[in-house]
Amino acid sequence: MLQKSLFQLILFIGVLALGLVGCGEPRQTSNQEQPEEDGPPLIAQQFSIKAETGGAAQLNLGDGSRAKIVFPQDSLQSDTALSIAPLYTQGDDILSGGFSLTESDSDQGPALNYPAIIIFYADKDMGQDVSIVRYLEDGSYEVIPTTVSVADGKTALMAEVDHFSDYGAKKITPAERESARDEQTEDFNWVIYVNDSADVDSGSMKRKITLDFKAVNTSGGLGGQYTGYAHAKTTNDMEAMGGKLDANFQITDENVSFELSPYVELASLTPDEDLPLAPLEPEKMPDLMGQGTLHMTGAGSGTIQIGAYGGSRSINAEASSDPFTVVVTDHLVRLTVEIAGVGTTYFDGYIRGEGR
Repeated sequence: MLQKSLFQLILFIGVLALGLVGCGEPRQTSNQEQPEEDGPPLIAQQFSIKAETGGAAQLNLGDGSRAKIVFPQDSLQSDTALSIAPLYTQGDDILSGGFSLTESDSDQGPALNYPAIIIFYADKDMGQDVSIVRYLEDGSYEVIPTTVSVADGKTALMAEVDHFSDYGAKKITPAERESARDEQTEDFNWVIYVNDSADVDSGSMKRKITLDFKAVNTSGGLGGQYTGYAHAKTTNDMEAMGGKLDANFQITDENVSFELSPYVELASLTPDEDLPLAPLEPEKMPDLMGQGTLHMTGAGSGTIQIGAYGGSRSINAEASSDPFTVVVTDHLVRLTVEIAGVGTTYFDGYIRGEGR
């Protein structure tokens, strides 16, 4: 990212040295072991979610599908104990039988400040005309606006919900999909926050990169287009030619843009070795993923000291284009940036809904 600018400073050290010759680094909710799909019937499972940190509940539904319910930070009005039970719904139009979610020892769902996220994974492909649905007491259903991803015979569905009852996934008509989309509210923005730092040790060069990254989706849905900014500060310390170099840079990209989409499992419940999850709970599959490029520009200054002599100068940072990947797992975010001259660098953050 800043190799050319630092090279200029190293040359500056050399010139000064020649002149001085002779001078002397959602917590996961508790979960019971999942039975095999062809084993004993599944029963309700208990989960505990803290409102302040958020978290997720996952369960195998026993019909070739899995469900994940994500509660972002502060989406719950209070710390909550949940009971989630699979539903047994059959038919050629059913992608997933679904689940019923209530507070433990109650027949009511938890109170929400803003939407929670439901994700269904199914080991079959029924095309794009499928959706998450809310089952009603009279036996009918309500179509929930849903993002659909299909790959290699597998399907991932994602939707935001503002209250809980019984949910499943089934085939719908294009007219039903359009009607649900027309009724979708846009009362919330989804916002990604990353404020983290990374230490880079490159031999004699010690570097620290601090990143302030924010991206907002104003569509009302969790998936879709995000726009925002990236502000980075770097400190670089190096000892060379008997002297010491300190260089600080501030670089920015005010027009960050990328699209988040549900991640479809390519190997059932098995991490993808090429996926940039790094050490952030690598055993967990991501929920959403997006990619983009940071176009960073800026400036900085450098100071050198050799013995009792020193000097400083202002330096323009070399413009760089650094590819990045955003991975969302539960309410957590990992931003992986391929920084020119540095390599793969990881920054952690979170995603949450915010009222407009």
